[in-house]
Amino acid sequence: MNINRRSFLFGSAAAVTLAGQATTKTGLRPLKPGEKLRVGMIGYGIQMRTALIPQFLGKLGATGVEKQVEIVSVCDCDKVRAAAGAKHVNDFYGKKVCKAVYDFREVLKDETIDAVCIGTPDFWHAYMAVEAMKHGKDVYCEKPLTFSIEESKKVIEAQKKYGRVFQVGSMQRSWAKLSEFWVACMIARNGMIGDIKYVDANFGFSGKKLGGPSHPVRFFDVPENAEKEGAPNPDVDWDMWLGPAKWRPYSDQLAPRGVNKFYPMFWRFDDDLGTGYNGDWGAHYLDTAQWGMGMDRSGPYKIIRSDEPYSTNLFHGARRQYGMKMLFKSPSGGDIELYHGPFSSIKNDWGGWGTVFYGTDGIVAVARGKIAVWKGTGLVKPNLDIRRQIEKATFMPEKLIAASIGKDYGTDAVVKKDNRLANTLEKLMAEFDLKNAKVQLYRSENQVKNFVECVKSREMPVSDAETGARSCILCILCNMSYQYDTGFEWDADKMELKGDNPKGLSIKREHYRNGWDVVV
Repeated sequence: MNINRRSFLFGSAAAVTLAGQATTKTGLRPLKPGEKLRVGMIGYGIQMRTALIPQFLGKLGATGVEKQVEIVSVCDCDKVRAAAGAKHVNDFYGKKVCKAVYDFREVLKDETIDAVCIGTPDFWHAYMAVEAMKHGKDVYCEKPLTFSIEESKKVIEAQKKYGRVFQVGSMQRSWAKLSEFWVACMIARNGMIGDIKYVDANFGFSGKKLGGPSHPVRFFDVPENAEKEGAPNPDVDWDMWLGPAKWRPYSDQLAPRGVNKFYPMFWRFDDDLGTGYNGDWGAHYLDTAQWGMGMDRSGPYKIIRSDEPYSTNLFHGARRQYGMKMLFKSPSGGDIELYHGPFSSIKNDWGGWGTVFYGTDGIVAVARGKIAVWKGTGLVKPNLDIRRQIEKATFMPEKLIAASIGKDYGTDAVVKKDNRLANTLEKLMAEFDLKNAKVQLYRSENQVKNFVECVKSREMPVSDAETGARSCILCILCNMSYQYDTGFEWDADKMELKGDNPKGLSIKREHYRNGWDVVV
């Protein structure tokens, strides 16, 4: 075990103490020579089809996983999807080893299955994850981890109680052998730009119908098309699809018919089902902020309401779309102020930075496929003009150490294979001597591969239950601020609301349908 793998939580000395320790009380079942881990996949949406199953089959950077894992079931309450998922796997194996399942409880009760991968909508995550651990399964669960803060606390509790290996799909923590996110957080965590005082976490399209926080509940995406959207779908068990969530009529925008080729965003922006872009992309860039600040076992103490204009889009319920802030206690004293902005401060585009760290003597900006680092700037308090300059990397050019600038996700460097990003990362590794830095963050090249390795070693993965829960809680706090148009005090240790609560905020789901309560 890398003795520095936990130093991002506790510091280098504590990391040595933890070296070699297993994270679980319950070991993996004894495997026969040559026997593979048996995994069940729950939910066959586009994320499972295009990202998760391919990685469990050893693709998309998860080379070698196929020699250790065998997918034995694909479950979906839509029979067409379940069948398509089983065929997807069996076609790869060239033989029939994977079966289609329509009720996830069948997967959990199967004692021959070692682990599950949960790729359902967010409002199902907590129940399935906790029940899987109770049934002796190790768990890989997509982000954001849960729908409510109470559910996040229960997943943490269950992981500790049942001693299972748990990985949250915060895949930017395992982005590549040398990742822009790892390098950015290494520079921030090691004080190489001074003490962090401000952080930007940018996600969402403030001007779009589906672009900000969640919306007040509505039954159909386009009300005038309600008859078409709500036409009966005999292939899906609609009651099962809804599970613990409040009942509403079937909509093919919530549960697309057949094997869909798009990301269904409608449910993500429903107050009863998701947290908008806060849980979608916020789960990535708030997670990076948390990693770089060293807050994986902590959180903010205060939430500050946005002072941006209220939205005039009727779908938004007049909610502000960005601009809320969170205050964290800095280890060096004082506060760290985290600001939520849109993807781009220039236009509603993907051109912006995902996470930006402002230190007392430098700046680190990072997003998928690009990174920029300034050194010797002194403390810069960000405003709109400075953010726009940083976005184009025109800010203090004489202080810019290195930058790989391109389009966010699918950059010119990736498309043209010109090694621009790789060269920039190597330059930063040398400039800051990151190999010898005091704090060494857990380095993982692929989230699924890391999970499989830890299932076998029984060590803690890069994004364990509490790490993922803490990131998820940031997403939910962010959404709550917009949903209730308020700021509030927060107890990060207890993960509970603190002080006055005039607007009646709650960390709990209002109710669970049909007995789908999460019980540890």
